[in-house]
Amino acid sequence: MNTQIIRPPAFQKPSGRLNLSAEQSNLVSSVGTLVNLDVIPAVFTDGIENIVTHRITPGRAGFYSIVGMVRFIGTVDCTAYNCSIKVSGVEVCDNQNQAGESGSLSTLCVLPNFYLSASDYVELWATSFAGGDTVDIDSTNERTYLALQRVR
Repeated sequence: MNTQIIRPPAFQKPSGRLNLSAEQSNLVSSVGTLVNLDVIPAVFTDGIENIVTHRITPGRAGFYSIVGMVRFIGTVDCTAYNCSIKVSGVEVCDNQNQAGESGSLSTLCVLPNFYLSASDYVELWATSFAGGDTVDIDSTNERTYLALQRVR
């Protein structure tokens, strides 16, 4: 029996991450909004992130783990909030949470093993169903982000 652990080739690159630098204010109720992710953390140097289009393009085909999270602030009690991931304009993950109280709420989308072509692009979208246009997106790095990592 072989118990040797073999590292994956090239440490499974590429990997990418985008964060939000400033609150994205006044989401229009019931309308999907592209999250304006505009910060590339220093440890992500693959060059696959685009802060102008707010998307990640892997540049290499393969299976990827994709995670997106949106932290809504100024939420309204008993209303729904969506986080969704789109690949080349097509929604592939959608998660809805309902606020139990006014304040803030995080919504997470996870795709653990999703195939991307080299030219696909990944975006993070948010939707508030608060009835008014006062809900914002939190800009804290750990609370609003889009990340992907090639797994094979």
